[in-house]
Amino acid sequence: MEASYQSRDSELFESYGKFINPAYPKFLKKLGLERVAVKAEAATITDSAGKTYIDCVGGYGLFNLGHNHPQIIEALKGQLNEKQLLTKPFITELPVRLAECLGEITPGDLNCFFLCNSGSEAIDNALKLARLHQGKKQIITAENSFHGYTFGALSASGIASFRRFFEPLVPEIVHVPFGDILALKRTISSDTAALLLEPIQHEAGVCLPTKDYFREVRRMCDDLGVILILDEIKTGFGKTGYMFACDYFGIVPDILVVGKSLGGGFIPIGALIARKTIWRKFGLSFPMSASSFAGNILACQAAYTTIEILKSDSLLDDCKEKGRFLLHELRKNVNKYPNLLEAANGLGLLIGVKTVRPEKTLMLAKEMIQQGVLALPAFGNQSVLMIEPPLVVSFEQIRKILLSLETACERMSQGNQG
Repeated sequence: MEASYQSRDSELFESYGKFINPAYPKFLKKLGLERVAVKAEAATITDSAGKTYIDCVGGYGLFNLGHNHPQIIEALKGQLNEKQLLTKPFITELPVRLAECLGEITPGDLNCFFLCNSGSEAIDNALKLARLHQGKKQIITAENSFHGYTFGALSASGIASFRRFFEPLVPEIVHVPFGDILALKRTISSDTAALLLEPIQHEAGVCLPTKDYFREVRRMCDDLGVILILDEIKTGFGKTGYMFACDYFGIVPDILVVGKSLGGGFIPIGALIARKTIWRKFGLSFPMSASSFAGNILACQAAYTTIEILKSDSLLDDCKEKGRFLLHELRKNVNKYPNLLEAANGLGLLIGVKTVRPEKTLMLAKEMIQQGVLALPAFGNQSVLMIEPPLVVSFEQIRKILLSLETACERMSQGNQG
């Protein structure tokens, strides 16, 4: 049986490289992940050899509620049995109910919604809406930011290595250092249509600005009539211990962009959420609001159920508590292994551990994977090991994560001494 699984896995890896992506199987093998996944549940993934991993990747932000949440599965089964129209041209009830549900949890007066198919699509539409409303072209974003891989979202992203092969990109997008209010003041003006920021830069290695930074950003945008867009595709729906990270920073954007975990890890969905004052031109431009699968009822059902679970459970408070404990213990390891680790930062269960060099990050990831903990480097900063388990991770599993990192550090330290 073992040989049979190994043969099938090898064939799948080969076919994946041949027909889908030649680089990805090589990356997985470098980490020691030479099996395919056969099952995932809550905060764990099981491979074809029966080895179970505690998931600290979370589908890069998809699985805030963990894998295969039974309540969402049942909701989707029920929706399929209804045999309703999946999407347009008719208006159906579920997208309306989802918009109402989102309106109950979004901050301030964000109460107009465009449901689409992904966070990247929502970013593109946020940029279009800002230019449509303002009649201006300049968009300011941050260096080392990540907003997605569609052309507009990639143009807005500030990670040079992601952008360079596709230039020239969308014009009149300017990047400034993140968290640097003076640099922003030198760049922003009455000619600026919008400022697009992540509350926390995740792919840059979980970089948090001060609360004062965002309060000053909000004041600056108000003074100059600039639209403030917050990208909460990664930080939204509880990942930081708050429904949205802007709640932690105490501000309300003009446009909020969400995606990833909104679909409960089942169905792709994104959303652009805006103040009514900048929404009046939205439906007047067909290219602004047209998307064939946008607001389809399966995605809406998954999202609606996801929000109901987040509202009814104690997941947000639990996330704060788990995150504080995890970060505190990770910082102990930073102090214990200064030859390998430099810092640990984060909010809730979105945490990055900075190592002394990128190759050390990869070695740590490989060591932890051998011990049954799945953690990977940040794509935009290979010196940072991302620790971002689902909200449903248990304290017992968190202790195993910590033990895995400590064991990995100990083995690598002993290896260096040898």
